[in-house]
Amino acid sequence: MCGPMKIIERYPAPFKMLAGRGAWALLYPAKVLLAGVNRIRLAAGGHRPRGGSALPSNRSVRPLVIGIGNLEAGGAGKTPCSLRIARGIAERGGTPVVISRGYGSIAERRAPCVVPSGRELSVGRSAEVLTDEALLASLPGGPDGDASAADALGDEILLYRSRGISVVIDQNRGRGAELARRMFSPTHVILDDAFQNASIGKDVEILLLDAEHPFGNGHLLPLGTLRETPSAVRRADIVVFTRAESECIPWEARPYVADKHVFFARHEASDLMDRSRHSLPLSLIDGRECVLFSAIARPESFERMVISLGARPRAAFRFVDHHRYTREDVQSMLREAAGDVPFVTTEKDWAKAHELFPPSAEVLVLRIEMRIGDIEGLLGLFANSSS
Repeated sequence: MCGPMKIIERYPAPFKMLAGRGAWALLYPAKVLLAGVNRIRLAAGGHRPRGGSALPSNRSVRPLVIGIGNLEAGGAGKTPCSLRIARGIAERGGTPVVISRGYGSIAERRAPCVVPSGRELSVGRSAEVLTDEALLASLPGGPDGDASAADALGDEILLYRSRGISVVIDQNRGRGAELARRMFSPTHVILDDAFQNASIGKDVEILLLDAEHPFGNGHLLPLGTLRETPSAVRRADIVVFTRAESECIPWEARPYVADKHVFFARHEASDLMDRSRHSLPLSLIDGRECVLFSAIARPESFERMVISLGARPRAAFRFVDHHRYTREDVQSMLREAAGDVPFVTTEKDWAKAHELFPPSAEVLVLRIEMRIGDIEGLLGLFANSSS
């Protein structure tokens, strides 16, 4: 019989410091001070209005620019939302391209980098920029060397790549958007995590808020998780409440969304994958013991989803978001599993960790998609407005 799930945290000291864990709680007064400084900085600086786009101003020769972001640091579902919207645009006959920072990747340091995802680049343009294939080939050992695709491109970029969504990796969003326009002639450019980026004009601002705690604990970084004060919601055109169990606007957000287009979304498991990326039914883990591991902003959400599928986790390993797995990490997980239960992880984590597990280990990937209520209504607000 499986007992209570053991939580095994593998967070580094800087994370514990920011979170105020253990002895780091003594830094609380300093965090209050820094949060106050942050509030003054935001009030003084503000955000520039839309406009000043790095793209051509003639809408007949440029795509619609959609910004997707959040107020809290991490964990809002920006990438799943960007994926769902990009897929919806493509299903309607459009050509979406995502601009992403490629957080922590080699591509981020060598940007710009183009990830065509099977799409033809414009004639005569491919030699001008670094592509994902060229980057992988340039690494020690080539595409099959020690540096994995996740290290080279970023774990979130691999999600877009696996679903056929083209990406330009560039911290300079304006330059990335201009490159996307020349490379792909897109109808829509989607800026992943760009609500706080005022360097490029956006035609549509989509803001994601957690339905349970839209403003976290109400405090700015580093005292809380907010990048900006709740009043920043007023810059958004569309607000999507994520992890929504019902279509009810949280009371604390109501003053800010009265004139907005509001939608509700939730994360849902779609299927499982084995190490060969073969699709498996979710019922495979029903009633089975397992060991979970993840390096995401909100591991408890992933863990609850696995449990809701009937699995009986023996232990759950939690690493800091975007953690790069080591053989020592895997060895500690193997000891916990004792060789008789499968491992279950997220799609992001599978890309970084699966090669470190021995061939005999059963590693399953839980694929999670964002389901947006009235997705057709959401797409209808901009999917056909790029002409």
